[in-house]
Amino acid sequence: MTEDVGRALHALLHSTDVDVRRAADPVAFPHRYQDPRDIEVAAFFASQLAFGRVASFAKPLELLLAEADAHGGPRRWVDTFDGSQPGALKTLNYRWIRPDDFVGITAALRDVLDTYGTLACAFAGETARAALTQGVAVLATAAEEHCEGPLTRGRKAFLSSPAGGSACKRWCMFLRWMVRPSDGIDFGIWTHIPPATLVIPLDTHVHRIARLVGLTDRATANWRTAEAITAALGAWDADDPVRFDFALAHLGISGSCTSQFSEAVCPECALRRLCTVGRGGQRPKGK
Repeated sequence: MTEDVGRALHALLHSTDVDVRRAADPVAFPHRYQDPRDIEVAAFFASQLAFGRVASFAKPLELLLAEADAHGGPRRWVDTFDGSQPGALKTLNYRWIRPDDFVGITAALRDVLDTYGTLACAFAGETARAALTQGVAVLATAAEEHCEGPLTRGRKAFLSSPAGGSACKRWCMFLRWMVRPSDGIDFGIWTHIPPATLVIPLDTHVHRIARLVGLTDRATANWRTAEAITAALGAWDADDPVRFDFALAHLGISGSCTSQFSEAVCPECALRRLCTVGRGGQRPKGK
């Protein structure tokens, strides 16, 4: 059975059209840039706005990056950002993130980069958990200087931390982009965090599919569940367990996997022999 799971996961990797799926993924936004300093900043915003449908968060990201490009690129824009003249951010909204939230976080990011030079240095730590805990704490401290009043839901969206038990899907995705070796999806521009310590970005698609194929039976999408799924994937690639994330996530993002048996989809799925639905069974019950 263990060998069957490994073969199925690798078959899924090989069957995923990276070019097509990358175009429908938030990682497409930082791929517009070549300079690692621009990639870091573009990846920060692309990952942190990556909740909801891609079509929904693409519009505010387009507006934000257009503002950045008009000022010489993402890194130069942040370095010279003037909160009193926020440009496009003064009217930018995305769901519960308001213009003041964007302005405050961008000013905080400017201060962090001024102090540390790069986000890689701010997110110090030899494991993903340590790096995230450190980096988010640094950003939160900087944000306190620029965000007046009580902590808003919009600001909270930028400051989730594993210290609070959150799955930190968007931060884990950001780390995956920065740390995993360059492969047409991820960039591999941070070298201080071993890929073996990364934790899978646990979105609803990955969680649902992981349960269907037996990678976890945990019903709550929290940090412990993300670690459990990562550990299960590590049985087939201990050095780079989250290499399977992109393919797993896009089974759901593409609409191919709906947790219901489909004669048109399931027989051709690489994971069909592992999946309770693909084998004609029922959806797994949570603990």
